[in-house]
Amino acid sequence: MPDLIILHGPPASGKLTIANELSQMINARVFHNHLTLDVAKSVLDFGAAGFWNLVRDLRIVSLQSYFAHGAGYVVTTWCYEDPEDLELYLAYKKIVNSAGGRLLPVYLKCDAVSLESRVGALHRQEMEKLTDVNRLREILAQKNYAAIPDELCMEVNSASTAANENARIIVSHFKLASTALAPT
Repeated sequence: MPDLIILHGPPASGKLTIANELSQMINARVFHNHLTLDVAKSVLDFGAAGFWNLVRDLRIVSLQSYFAHGAGYVVTTWCYEDPEDLELYLAYKKIVNSAGGRLLPVYLKCDAVSLESRVGALHRQEMEKLTDVNRLREILAQKNYAAIPDELCMEVNSASTAANENARIIVSHFKLASTALAPT
């Protein structure tokens, strides 16, 4: 049965780093949010009319395909904003439930000082992620990054706990076991 682990939190909270740790521990696929952003940016300017609809559609179609044909775990990353993104979360939940899987949300709590210290990291620059501290501050003031309102949502502190330890906490909490990746 396929399961979807959603690592969500503000920019630079460690979503992709923890996703990669989970991938190693439980043989999960990683479907990080910048994959769809990169596709959308290849055909539309960032934020242009239709851009965010395309990103949404790409994410939904990708997850529908995985849950129709994949097996095991897939980890996705998301800067979930409450309540704006609740509808998309419910769409994800419907996809997962229709396949008999579990949707396992994990909120990465991280203080602003830690976010600011990470935002300029080289790997973020290489992936064309947000890297400007002042822009991060603006975004944090405008957006409501919060835990997904779901009874299964757990919270980990990504500021004070190492990524590999947070991955172990997630594996233990949800009783995840290593699986073989489905053939591609």
